[in-house]
Amino acid sequence: MPAYVVFTDNTLIAIAELRPDDDEALIAIPGIGARKLEQYGPDVLELVRGR
Repeated sequence: MPAYVVFTDNTLIAIAELRPDDDEALIAIPGIGARKLEQYGPDVLELVRGR
């Protein structure tokens, strides 16, 4: 699935710039709501952490 289907480019840029380290920081990013946090949050945080 292409990244733009899950998050907009602006949301992906914000994730890359802010490098959230927990759910609270991730959901504070525009474009990430409770549903996306639940569906993709653990994977996004793992990628940001470099694991």
